[in-house]
Amino acid sequence: MRNTHGIACSLIGAVVTLTSFAPRARAQNRTQVTINDTGVVAENLTSSRDGMVYFGSMAKGTIYRAAPGAAQAEPWILASTAGLTRVLGVLADDKTRTLWVCQNSTGGRDGTPVAGQTALRSFDLTSGAAKGTYPFPPNSGVCNDIALSADGTAYVSESFRGRVHRLKPGATALEVWASDEQLNVIDGLAFLADGSLYVNTFDTGRLFRIPVKPDGSAGPIVPIETSLPLVRPDGLRSAGPRTLIQAEQQGRVAELTISGDRAEVRVVQDGLTRASGVTVVGNTALVLVELTRAVVVPYPLAPAGAQNPPAPATVQTNAEQEVLNLSKTKWRWMADRNVDSLAALFDDQAIFVHMGGSWGTDRELEIIRSGGIHYKHAEIFETSVRFIGTTAIVLNRIRLDAVVGGNEVTNPFLVTEVYVQQNGKWKLGSLSFTRLLTQ
Repeated sequence: MRNTHGIACSLIGAVVTLTSFAPRARAQNRTQVTINDTGVVAENLTSSRDGMVYFGSMAKGTIYRAAPGAAQAEPWILASTAGLTRVLGVLADDKTRTLWVCQNSTGGRDGTPVAGQTALRSFDLTSGAAKGTYPFPPNSGVCNDIALSADGTAYVSESFRGRVHRLKPGATALEVWASDEQLNVIDGLAFLADGSLYVNTFDTGRLFRIPVKPDGSAGPIVPIETSLPLVRPDGLRSAGPRTLIQAEQQGRVAELTISGDRAEVRVVQDGLTRASGVTVVGNTALVLVELTRAVVVPYPLAPAGAQNPPAPATVQTNAEQEVLNLSKTKWRWMADRNVDSLAALFDDQAIFVHMGGSWGTDRELEIIRSGGIHYKHAEIFETSVRFIGTTAIVLNRIRLDAVVGGNEVTNPFLVTEVYVQQNGKWKLGSLSFTRLLTQ
C-alpha cells in the first residue's frame, strides 16, 4: 500500500498553499565551461537537474563532467576503462539516473583496423558505472544523438542512413523505428508536449515531426516550415511544451516555437563559431562551440529593458514539459486499454470523477480493462499545467470519443488531472471530467 497520508497531504496542500520551486541549478556566474584536457574534440553536451554538465569526446572517447557552477570539466568516465570510442551524443536522464551515450567505431579506412563498435551506451549518472550496451545493426551509419519520450523509451538518430532507432524500457536490443531518405543526415532530436519526436537534418537544414502512433509505431513524417532558414542544424533540445532550442554550426543558437506545421525561429545569440550542442542550465543556455568549450548565453531572453527571468521559471517550464508529456501519454494508454501502465501511473488512493459518479483506482482500472468505458480518442484543444509545491494540476480541454456501455458517444470536456511527485516519479491522484456546453 502506498503512502496514503503523504498523497492526501499533498493534495490538501495543492488547495490551501502555494510554495515555490527551488532552482535546479545554482546561480551561474561563469562565462564559459572549458575541458581540462587537450585534443578532446567534443561534439555534444548535456546537463542534469542539479546543474552538472557532461561532454563527450570524439577524439578520445572519454566523458568529462563539470560540477554545478564550475568553469571547467574534468575527465570522469575514462575511455580506457569503459571501452568508449568516438563519442557524439550524450543525454542525462534524471528520472532513471542514467547517462545515455552514442559511441562509434573508429578505423576501417585505408586498411586501418576497426576499433570499438557503434552502439548506444548507458552509464549510471551518479557513479559512472556502465549499465548497458546496445549495438547498432551491421554496416550502420553514425550513432549521433538521443532523445527520451515520456515513458522512458530512448530514441537514437543514425546519421548517413536516415534512421531512428528505439530502445523501450527493459528492452535488450535496439529496433529500427523510423527510416526515410529525407532523414539521411539526421542529427538532433527532441520530444515536445504533443508527444511527437522532432528531428533536424544537418545537410539539408530541415526540421521534421514524427508522430508517435497509439501503438507506439512511427506516424507519417511531417516537414516543418521555418520562419528563418536553418544552416547546418545540430544539437536539439526541448525547452518548453512547444519550444525547441537548437545549435547551428553556421554560428548561432536559436529558439524554435512550434505552431502546427510551422516553427517561428528566434535567434538567441549569433557569432558562436561552429555551435554543435546546447543544454539549458537554470536561466542560461550552455552552447558548445569550436568543439572545445561551452559558452554561457542568457536564456530565456527577456524583453528589451527587462531583467532575465529567474531560474525557478525555467525549472517550472522544464517540469511542465515532463508532466504534459505524461498526461498526453496517459490518453494513449487509456485508448489502448494498457492497464499495466495505467496501474503504475495511478496512485492507489486516486479519485476518478465522471458524469455518472466517482470511484477509486481499482474500479477505474477494471472499467478500462473490461471495456465498460473505452476511451477511443481524446482530441486535445488546449492544455496547461500549474504547480503548487510538488503537486501539478493539469487542465485539458478535449473532445472525447468513447464507447460507454456499448454506445459510441462524443463529448466536450474540461478535464482536471492532479499529479503528485513521489520518490522522483509523478503519480496521478485525481482525474475529473466536467462536460462543457459547447465544443
